Amino acid sequence: MNEHNEQELLSRLFMVRHGESTCNSVHRIAGQRDAPLTFLGRIQAEKVAKGHRGQHFDRVYVSPLTRAFETANTIFRLDAPDTDVPEVVVDERLMERDFGSYTLESKSVLQRRHGIAEYERAMNADSPTMHGGETFQQFKDRVHAFYEGELLPALRRGETVCVVSHKYVVELICRFILARPADESYDLRLPNSQMLQGDRIHSYVKNENKTMNMVYDWIVVNHPVVFCAGLAVGLIANLAGARISTSPYLLLLLLVLASVITMCRIELENARAFVTDRGTLRSVAVRYLALPIAFAALVRWSDAGSTDTAAVAAVFVATPSSVVAMTVSRCLGGMIMPTFAQVLLSSLAATLSFSTVLALTLHEDVAPAVAISAATSTGVVTAVYLVVKRLRERSPIRTAKYGERNGYVAVLLLTAFIVLVCLKLDLDGFTTYAPTAAGIALGLRLVAALLKRRRHVQTLDDYTAMTYPNVFVVVIIAAFTGNQPLEQVAIWTLLPMFVLSFFDSFYARHLVVAPDDPRWPDVLGLKDRPSAVQRAAAPVRALEDPDARLTARS
Repeated sequence: MNEHNEQELLSRLFMVRHGESTCNSVHRIAGQRDAPLTFLGRIQAEKVAKGHRGQHFDRVYVSPLTRAFETANTIFRLDAPDTDVPEVVVDERLMERDFGSYTLESKSVLQRRHGIAEYERAMNADSPTMHGGETFQQFKDRVHAFYEGELLPALRRGETVCVVSHKYVVELICRFILARPADESYDLRLPNSQMLQGDRIHSYVKNENKTMNMVYDWIVVNHPVVFCAGLAVGLIANLAGARISTSPYLLLLLLVLASVITMCRIELENARAFVTDRGTLRSVAVRYLALPIAFAALVRWSDAGSTDTAAVAAVFVATPSSVVAMTVSRCLGGMIMPTFAQVLLSSLAATLSFSTVLALTLHEDVAPAVAISAATSTGVVTAVYLVVKRLRERSPIRTAKYGERNGYVAVLLLTAFIVLVCLKLDLDGFTTYAPTAAGIALGLRLVAALLKRRRHVQTLDDYTAMTYPNVFVVVIIAAFTGNQPLEQVAIWTLLPMFVLSFFDSFYARHLVVAPDDPRWPDVLGLKDRPSAVQRAAAPVRALEDPDARLTARS
């Protein structure tokens, strides 16, 4: 590109990655599968439209895939009877790369299976870990043919042009503009629906750091290692005499912030579908109502004392799921939203189950403890949901971008939580409380493995939600009832709970649904892939392949 005219030329180029799709919301690779926009994806596109209202465009190039075409339609009002609607060219060369065996796989699962570096190589070049699909050269050739044969001539004619396409297509065009060698390519972290202007590409790329981006991904994928590192640091500092009694409000704040980051990137607008899912409701009823009440009745029948191991275990069986489970679900490759549904529903169920369990096991008036603990558990989850939902409505692009890019921050916040808990521990109580705590952490995983739905797309989320109890609820109950052993066991339980995240990471491999599972099209709303010609709507024209003639359509 001529250096003298480059800035002026690029100032008339705009590129947009499509809005959030159903595959984006569950962190799965769509490739050329035709995933539609989510509710947030449509809001993101509307936000772009408002931000560029009054901006004149001569021509819009768009991929035929639904998520890109819907984004372009929302931004430019293609079906509106407006004479200023730009000419729209649907070009099949702008479709996302066909990722072969990586299609519909979870990003976290692939990174854990092949390593961060190999995953990046597969997505941005070629790798023996990806089978089928397009080679990078094939993908590059068709996008380059569009760039040289269609995009540059339009810009040289003085036209203002917008390209509405996909992440790796837009990033590849950026590489052409920057003349970047293939071996220097990496994920530019391009967010959904952000309008990228051609003359600002240099500054955008300059703000990205390949090494740090890979470190951030490593933290998410290897969260068990990070958790245990925090555990070691906290215990060593405690042994060295650095004991700190941290405010429970600070500990709760860390968990809430981690949950906010995770929830920024999930489809909260579709929460009702998950919360009212019959399978989830049955699962919660069995796990958080029937099981704890039956177990507590057995403890009462055995006449166990309120500080006995069986009585303490009964309290933990009734404890609702923690917000921590949502962050872990994301790290393991879960759908996350089903985990959120179980966290919310189990908190509501705790109002009844705790009333019964505590009355049967603690043998005293527990009404205040039940009321406050249930309100805390349900209130925190509901408040976080409402706050994040509002953020997604007001700033849909920025909120989703923040959630996508800062998964590692959520892991580090949980690690800080672990360190502070370790500094609070009374290590003299190790022999008294640690065995019970370890037994509870193992027992909860056994219960989760037995009660999770079999061969279901939400199996991993079922397991994750049932595995991480809301320990804060137990601490509040212990404080109100003066049950010191219960409080100590609750705190000690956090240690094996996070240590066993290694096992969870291993076990998750057997729970994640395969990408070729026939249920995915229905779950994600996938459609048959449309061709450019099928997108017929004036004033649109189509380019079916690099050698196709332009076909005017009415």
